[in-house]
Amino acid sequence: MRAEVAPIVIGSAGRRLYLIDWFRTAFEELGLNGRIIIAENDPTSAAASYGDEMRLLPPYSDPSYADELQQLIDEFEPKLFLSANDYELMHLHVDTSIAVGLRKRGIFVPGVSSAWQQGCADKVRMAQMLEEIGVNTPMTVTGNDLDRLLDVAGSSAEFAVKHRFGSRSSGLAVVTANRLEEAVLDSAKSVRCRAGRSDVLDEVIVQPCAPGSEYGLDIVSSLVDEGTLSGVFARRKLRMRAGETDKAVTVDPQPFLDVAAQIARAAELSGLIDLDVFLDSAGKASVIDINPRFGGGYPFVHLAGADVPLYYLSQIYGLTIDAEWRNYDFGVVSAKYQETRVTSRGQRSDSSTKVAVEVA
Repeated sequence: MRAEVAPIVIGSAGRRLYLIDWFRTAFEELGLNGRIIIAENDPTSAAASYGDEMRLLPPYSDPSYADELQQLIDEFEPKLFLSANDYELMHLHVDTSIAVGLRKRGIFVPGVSSAWQQGCADKVRMAQMLEEIGVNTPMTVTGNDLDRLLDVAGSSAEFAVKHRFGSRSSGLAVVTANRLEEAVLDSAKSVRCRAGRSDVLDEVIVQPCAPGSEYGLDIVSSLVDEGTLSGVFARRKLRMRAGETDKAVTVDPQPFLDVAAQIARAAELSGLIDLDVFLDSAGKASVIDINPRFGGGYPFVHLAGADVPLYYLSQIYGLTIDAEWRNYDFGVVSAKYQETRVTSRGQRSDSSTKVAVEVA
């Protein structure tokens, strides 16, 4: 018989059903009977009906969000709360003291310090923070500061344009100098509405494209001793789709260990964060983005043998596991694919039945 333990809550899982599966498998491997509670604001999302139980929450921006979340916490008394949504994380860690309050109740909430959460959300500030701790990152300016960028990078370079406060490469374009101004204006047209926004061009950032090949990293720190590096996983990106890695090959994390340790320590990291990094021919790594959550690239290392959900559960329930959770094979190529599942069934009308589905 498996030991009964407090449940965990996964918020805004959306289409990431694999994450729920892997936490479920980790419970089984540890011999624990633990439920997975899904918190979503869309009852027909792919993940909403996939856990052991589901609770609807208002969008994080709704004034009733905090109270509804508190009711969920009071009902289930979970041991872990994690979210896969950048904007919800910003609300939990920066805009409110919700994350602090949860931790005071003994609930593990993976993440980074409030200052680094703000930096992860603001790509200009992120570049400054990386420079302050000696981590290489491309020069980053807003759409109003192109002349300064061109003076440094030169007119023959290629440039990446994207939203300053965006998620999943929103507003992204890669262009040469002669199309740079046009690309900035195009990106500005799709900028997400943000309170206090003044000049829309300040909501767009531009960087010279970093040399070398692009990699994704997962950096993992202890949940009980923040800032202490526990594992680093790396994959080289082979194909992108809709702002996420679509195909990748796992590689040796050795070239990235120093950068990982620096960021984990400075960010007071607990749990996992996802990084986008370029590595040039001389072995110099340049960080271009940080996502303080399970990113879309984690499945590539999990399928190669890594097991962060197992590590999370061992930490929050005080269990000892060996180091096998952080071992993975190099050279494993994986590619994403689509599935579709029924998420709701409507009432029969006339002779037809309407079925709501979502592509996973």
